[in-house]
Formats: sequence, structure tokens, C-alpha cells
Amino acid sequence: MAENTVRHLGVIMDGNRRWAKQHMFASVMRGHEKGVDTFIDLCEWCENAGIPYLTVYAFSTENWKRSQQEVSDLFKLMRRFFVDEIHRCIEMGVSVHCVGNYERMSEEDRRIIRDAEEVTRDCTKLYLQIALSYGGRDEILKAAQRYAEDVREGRTDGGTLTEEVFESYLYTAGVPDMDLVIRTGGDHRLSNFFPWQTTYADLYFTDVLWPDFSEALLQDALEYYRSVKINKGK
Repeated sequence: MAENTVRHLGVIMDGNRRWAKQHMFASVMRGHEKGVDTFIDLCEWCENAGIPYLTVYAFSTENWKRSQQEVSDLFKLMRRFFVDEIHRCIEMGVSVHCVGNYERMSEEDRRIIRDAEEVTRDCTKLYLQIALSYGGRDEILKAAQRYAEDVREGRTDGGTLTEEVFESYLYTAGVPDMDLVIRTGGDHRLSNFFPWQTTYADLYFTDVLWPDFSEALLQDALEYYRSVKINKGK
């Protein structure tokens, strides 16, 4: 196996609902449940490949527009993961960090997230960012608002605003930008997935639905990234 050169991998996990419909399940939640299993496997595959940073798109700001029942079921699934499956993250050495706009989330959900982050704080094998209630434009807008407030309150001098200063106001402050983004499910767009942090990322699209994603497909994407860098002479 060739040496991995991806430091930070982003994954848009698309296709859970279509997978459930293809398999004729009565509820799309069967697809989301299978998607969680694949996501947990992905963490192990990233460790096997020597990838130290992983960011996944779990729930976008646009997902709030889905039916109230599906949103409720998705957050029940999220709670089960953070409560019942967090021990697997600890066993694998995965440090969990959630990023997003929590204004519409319940205080109980926020507490569960904080607890999961706390108990995995000392894990060092994989730095995992889970985008929950996340939208890239929303993140940039919130960062600009926080910067403006700091200027008003005198916490910063309001001089020339640099990229480095602005990045310190993003959810991902201190985390390197993404090198490669994989999107499953057939669509060829980023769908508001970290526009600032993916500016120079290479993009890999596959028609495979997320629940069917595999370690072999991850290796295909990593090989694609290596070939792109070789062709560019990097």
C-alpha cells in the first residue's frame, strides 16, 4: 500500500435514505442506522490509512427542513451514538468534536454532545469533527458577527483583518484545512460543506450510497488524491 498523504479528510455521507428505499425498508431510518455503522467503520479505516483528521457531514442546517418525524428520529439516533457507542470511540482513540449552530437543538442534546467531547478529550489516534446543524455560509456569517462584536467591545483592535485572524473565529479554529473531500451518493457538489476549509481540497465523487461505502473505496479515493498530486508535481 502506498504511503498516505492526506492529513485531513472530509466526507459528505450522502445516500442513506435512497439506500433504505432501494432495500424496500418501511422507514428511511434503516438507512440512517446503517449509515452510522459505516461511519464508525470509517473512523477505523482512517486510522488504518494513517489519516489524523476526519470531518463528516452528519446533519446540515438545510436538514431542519425535513419532516418533523425524520428530524426527531435523526436526533434520537444521534443520542444513541453519543451515549451507547461513544465507548467505541474511546477504544479506537477517537477524539470527538462537534461543530455547528446549536441554536435549534435542545439543551439535553447539547449536554450529550459536551459529555461525548469531554470523555474522548484525551484520545489521540484520530481527531474527528462531526458537523451537526452545520452550514458553511452560516459558519462564515457567525464568524463575521463574532469578530464585529469583539471590535465593538474592544476585545480586538479592529485593524487589518487577515485570513489568520478570521480563521480563529471559525468553528474549526486550529484544525488544518481539508486535503480531500469524498462525497457519496452521486451528486457532484459540496452542498455548503465547509467552503472556507475546502478551498484547496481535491474532490472525489462516487455513485455508491453511503451505507455501501467500504475501505476499498476509501483506498480508491486516496489513490486518486496521490495521482493528482503526482501529476501536479507535488
